[in-house]
Amino acid sequence: MFNRDIEIEQRIEDFVARSNIPHLQVELWHQGQTFAQSYGYDLNPDVDVFEIGSVGKTFTASLLAVLDEQGVVSLQDKVSKYKPELAFADDITLFDLVTHTAGLPSYPFTGLILNVDKALREFSEADYVDALKRVKAPLKTGKVAYSNFGMALLGNLLAEHLGMSYEVAVKTYLLHPLGMNDTHVAAASYEQRRLATGHSGKGKPSEPFSWACFEPAGVWRSTTHDMMLLLRAQMGEQGEAWQTTLRRCSSPAFSDDKRKHMGLAWQIAHRDTLGMVAWHNGQTRGQKSVVMFAPEHDCALVMLSNKIPKLWHHFIPRYSIERHGLAVIEAVSN
Repeated sequence: MFNRDIEIEQRIEDFVARSNIPHLQVELWHQGQTFAQSYGYDLNPDVDVFEIGSVGKTFTASLLAVLDEQGVVSLQDKVSKYKPELAFADDITLFDLVTHTAGLPSYPFTGLILNVDKALREFSEADYVDALKRVKAPLKTGKVAYSNFGMALLGNLLAEHLGMSYEVAVKTYLLHPLGMNDTHVAAASYEQRRLATGHSGKGKPSEPFSWACFEPAGVWRSTTHDMMLLLRAQMGEQGEAWQTTLRRCSSPAFSDDKRKHMGLAWQIAHRDTLGMVAWHNGQTRGQKSVVMFAPEHDCALVMLSNKIPKLWHHFIPRYSIERHGLAVIEAVSN
């Protein structure tokens, strides 16, 4: 199907074997052609739903872009327009939240967390409200500082303004119009047989991921097919209107002094061989994912897996799903 099928297949198989991943599902799009395949030592043809983690932040950013286009909100609105009770609300805008430049901490916790799984599982709406109250002004804005907390605030704020739940808002304004009808927050939305079981870096099974009030930061589940619909919409496959709106999300919107480029949630890289590449990764307590696309080459890639890297694997390129994804796009595009 592609000129370099064998090279691409071997690259992915080597990565999966090296990382000891039970199940990695891949979908690749290039100039009208689609390649979809599963890899790993524990494949089940029924399993096609994975936790996508922080990739879900691109949903929150897209919701913001759609509402901005429709005049419902503005990227330059101060948070105080919607949440005046917050001490820092006059310091930051919706644009600051979506570009991770608001200066909010990444997590709502204080002190040393010895059991992360327990902390996430027991986190409540009251804990979320209390955490917001603890944040004091002024915030140190204007630099990229990745914040789950900031993205959660953004998504919840938009949902409250619309008078609906965050999940319903995203489905109404983004997912259903794009035909992404197999993407949900709760594991209970799917037949059990379809759900990938996550695994820790040591290979131990993990519980389904949940984190109350942090759905906008990354508690979605999806399939490679649905995620590819979003990426293809970014590149114009769903019509010019969607391309224009979503391209705003994946175009450079902020650059800091370390030459880190951010779109609206999307991270932006520039490669000599590909031009601009927009990407986002995600990780829950047992699953790891990455999505990326190179619009100049009409190429997009989704990789969803049910095992997270060992801690030390994060520092070694040959264990990086992000680097392997980029290498696949480069191989098929050049």
